[in-house]
Amino acid sequence: MKKIRKYVLISYLAPYFKGLAALMLIMIITHFFDFMHVFLGRRPPAGIFFTYFLHRLPEWFVMMMPVATLLAVLFSLGTLNRHHELTAIKTSGIRLQYVFVPIIGFAVIMSLFSVVMHETILPPTTARANEMFREIRGREPRLIDTDRENFVYMGEERRIYSIGFFSGKEIRDLNLIEFFPQTTRERKQIFAKEAVYAGDNIWQLTQAAIREFSPKGDIISYNESESMPIKLPETPENFSKPELHPEQMDFFTLLAYIGKLQRGGFSTRSERVILHNKIAFPFSNTIILFLGIPLALWSGTRNRTTGFFISILICFIYWGAISVGKALGTRGVIHPVLGAWAANIIFLAISLAMLKVARIT
Repeated sequence: MKKIRKYVLISYLAPYFKGLAALMLIMIITHFFDFMHVFLGRRPPAGIFFTYFLHRLPEWFVMMMPVATLLAVLFSLGTLNRHHELTAIKTSGIRLQYVFVPIIGFAVIMSLFSVVMHETILPPTTARANEMFREIRGREPRLIDTDRENFVYMGEERRIYSIGFFSGKEIRDLNLIEFFPQTTRERKQIFAKEAVYAGDNIWQLTQAAIREFSPKGDIISYNESESMPIKLPETPENFSKPELHPEQMDFFTLLAYIGKLQRGGFSTRSERVILHNKIAFPFSNTIILFLGIPLALWSGTRNRTTGFFISILICFIYWGAISVGKALGTRGVIHPVLGAWAANIIFLAISLAMLKVARIT
């Protein structure tokens, strides 16, 4: 039994890693030709060029893992079936599900590895690649202490800052809005031509105006001042670096960000879908394997090319189902957790049914 399992696993691993390498190469070539006008037009130094692609590799690696899993199971098990080796195993009284345990175990390990990559490697490398691409295109990188123009920042305690220009400790054209708890009704508006940070969370406002509203929306006070101090939780460090998109945050950073939004009374459906998708997507490696096993056995006894294209079609349908589930979860049609996991649940049920029909279970 051990020798058979080892033989099946080796038969699977060879096309898996070869396929993964080929898919990565295709991604590199495709990306190069997609932005060839940028690379040839800007002519970045070779060091920046290769470093940029090096930082893109982890993202593409995780993206191509499920596809490599599908191709590997098609080629390995399909070949074993065509050569009647699986038939010989079944004839000897060994059930196929026991033979496939090492492959399933490898898929689970790669799923967990994908989760780890999502949490450790992907956020910094993807962010760095995006910044390098801005440099290649001739734009300034968005790093700490760089000037920023026309942006919105969501602070603590239901504060939304609209800032015309920020540099160092100075803000120009500040528009700050505070809301009543658990509502979207404005409680206070603060306008200032200029705000300079004086330390200890004190901002010195110039040409400032403050409006306060009742819960019904009526103005209850209005004050103007040529110069006035105001204490705010946010400091220049909060504004000096753009907030990452939730897709670029790791799990715990995003979890903290969702808590910040919830404390402010804002909707977090989209962010919660992204949060749960960070766990759901890596396990597509295992789901794709379960889909691929019966398809590989089918294609091995019939037309290999037909089975291959049917499998690729199913794979694209699977990615489409993931997108639909995320969209439904974001819009509030279904719960965000279900939106992130819907495709996995549906296709796992389909694959288990297909395995049953193939008499593997």
